[in-house]
Parts: sequence; structure tokens; C-alpha cells
Amino acid sequence: MTTDNESPAEAEARLAEVIEEYRQAPAKALAARDEGLREVAAMGLRQVDIIRLTGYSRETVRQALKPEARAAVKKATEQRRAAKQRGAEG
Repeated sequence: MTTDNESPAEAEARLAEVIEEYRQAPAKALAARDEGLREVAAMGLRQVDIIRLTGYSRETVRQALKPEARAAVKKATEQRRAAKQRGAEG
């Protein structure tokens, strides 16, 4: 909500900030969760126990504990999507 002291341009700039923060929220939440899971694993909690306690899948916990695994899965997914799109265009 704008006040009498704010111009429409300032309000629009603030709105853009709010929208960008919202868009970044899932990535920030994922990073925080993964950091927490790595922390408890470093404290000695086994992967199987993390799975049991959180209800997350084995793959989700594996990717959280090994960021390089998430990067590899993301890259493979992007490659499959690109190949599928090329196939649909051709």
C-alpha cells in the first residue's frame, strides 16, 4: 500500500522486489532444508533414519545430502526435455 510520500514509481519498484523475493523463496527454502539435512547427517543421523523421520523419498534425501547428485539430475532432466522438444519440432 502506498503512502502519500511514495510515488507510483517507488511503489512499482517495491512490487517488483516483492515478486522477485517470492520467486526466489522456493530455491531458498530448498537450500535451507538441504543444509539442515546435511547438518543432521554430519551429526551422525543415518540416511535411512532421515528418510523415516521426514517421510522424504530416498532420492530426495540423496540429492539433499549430495548437491552434485541434484545438479546431475537437473542437467539430465533439461537434456531430456530439450531432446523431446527437438523431436516434437522435427
